Amino acid sequence: MFKTILLIFGPQGSGKGTQAEMLAKKLKLPAISLGKLLRYESDIGSNIGRQAEAYMEKGELVPDGLTESIVRNRLQKEDVLAGFILDGYPRNKYQQDELIKLLGESVKDNDNIYAIEIWISDQEAIDRIGGRRICDCGAVYHLKYSPPKKDEICDLCGRKLYARDDDQPSAINKRLKLYHSETEPLLNYWLKKNKLIKINGERKINEIQNEIIKKLKKRNRISYDYY
Repeated sequence: MFKTILLIFGPQGSGKGTQAEMLAKKLKLPAISLGKLLRYESDIGSNIGRQAEAYMEKGELVPDGLTESIVRNRLQKEDVLAGFILDGYPRNKYQQDELIKLLGESVKDNDNIYAIEIWISDQEAIDRIGGRRICDCGAVYHLKYSPPKKDEICDLCGRKLYARDDDQPSAINKRLKLYHSETEPLLNYWLKKNKLIKINGERKINEIQNEIIKKLKKRNRISYDYY
């Protein structure tokens, strides 16, 4: 039996989380999101969660040591024995080096390991994230893809919609610069090993998913029971 491990890369707004969840259902593997892990640890009030929350509340990145511990703990669960899909991690060289060391403890030569880059332009990322609007009632809209019936007004409660601080142009540009400077260079490691699958993310969700599946089927022995 071999493992299937997929690392999903892409800037914010690329839809990598959506693709990870869809792949997880089709391949019957757990989708592991760093963002969700951090929120879970914070919600249950674990020691690691309390430490991480202190940084998140200030809008700062959680230190590498904490994120590495959280991911390591998650990858010790029994549901990852057949593999997993990792979204949002690693984000920099330290995290990738630690992940490779961790995988080296359990991964065999015949296991399927691939990095999937969902590529979109900076302008596309800005358009997608910058168009997002939320309401205090919990409703979420997009001015282009799922606009409210009335301009900037919530369909459900009539309150005025607003953009989160993280969705402001300055914050978006900051995150994009961080992705290009720290995360994007990690792809060279997987490219040199012929383990990088690049996907055009500026298309419909199902089209992106179908291309990922097509390229995976070409490269390895993954069985897609739903076909």
